Amino acid sequence: MNYSKEELVNMVYAIGKAHGNCLLASRIYQANNPDLQRYPLTKCFVKLKERFERTANANYEKTARTHACSNQDRQIDIVGCAIQNPSTSIREISDEISISKSVVHRTLKKNNFHPYHPEHHQFLTEQDCQKRVRFCEWATIKLQDENFFSKVLFTDESSFANTGRENRHNYHHYADQNPRLMRQDDHQHRFKVNVWAGICGEYVTGPHFFEGNLTGNGYLQFLQNDLLQLQRHIPPDDLNRQWFQHDGAPAHSTLAGYIKDKVYETPPTDVEDLRAKIRNAFLTITPEMLRNVASNFRRRIAQCLDKNGRHFERLPVN
Repeated sequence: MNYSKEELVNMVYAIGKAHGNCLLASRIYQANNPDLQRYPLTKCFVKLKERFERTANANYEKTARTHACSNQDRQIDIVGCAIQNPSTSIREISDEISISKSVVHRTLKKNNFHPYHPEHHQFLTEQDCQKRVRFCEWATIKLQDENFFSKVLFTDESSFANTGRENRHNYHHYADQNPRLMRQDDHQHRFKVNVWAGICGEYVTGPHFFEGNLTGNGYLQFLQNDLLQLQRHIPPDDLNRQWFQHDGAPAHSTLAGYIKDKVYETPPTDVEDLRAKIRNAFLTITPEMLRNVASNFRRRIAQCLDKNGRHFERLPVN
């Protein structure tokens, strides 16, 4: 933030009165100017003191520098700051080289610099990486069998709540003044359901709804009493040779986002409506989507081996 010449002079007087103590100077300045709507931070006094000691002048140095340097030099300075410190911010670049935030933002955008966000991943130990490699090597051999995906039931569980999936970055209200808008969230009447589902080849198994929180005993009852009923549409020969992959399998997880997008197209009104939306979303899964899941599984196995079991870039779903 830039200050007027009068404000800068008063800040210098405050620094002198505080004998060079910038923290004390900021307090003296506030006490001498109680009616101001904005007060400079302590770091502003630090920068002003350094500039005054260097030039014997309280005025900003940026004016002479801005006229002296070309637009190309300015772009080099801005882009250079971003390259040197990729985690910096527009405000920090603006403060460092005394150029407005709007110019910094336009320059970075013009040079194709975007604020990418890191993806969050589970921490992996060396043992984890070795296990991942062993699994991928085993899967590579098994994938030589063209019927592999009809022999494995990939499963996963997920919770669906009436609050849906909220992204606050999508909420904006442009105005020349702050309208002080409020958005109501009804957390007091929140409800959710726990859902299990699986895929085997081109068959979808489920969804199956668990009452309350899933416990070990409840899961055992499900495996013993409900699973076979859910798979009655699968040919008996396929069931007899089927492997059971427990939750968290990437082959099924690629469909989780699709299901949730379908469910939350309109807000559910109650638990039964939420369950109905989940059932209807599963009915829209096509054999082609399941074939794409299988293809993505092969690609993930290959890339995991290429990275020696470590994290790799998330693959787009076909």
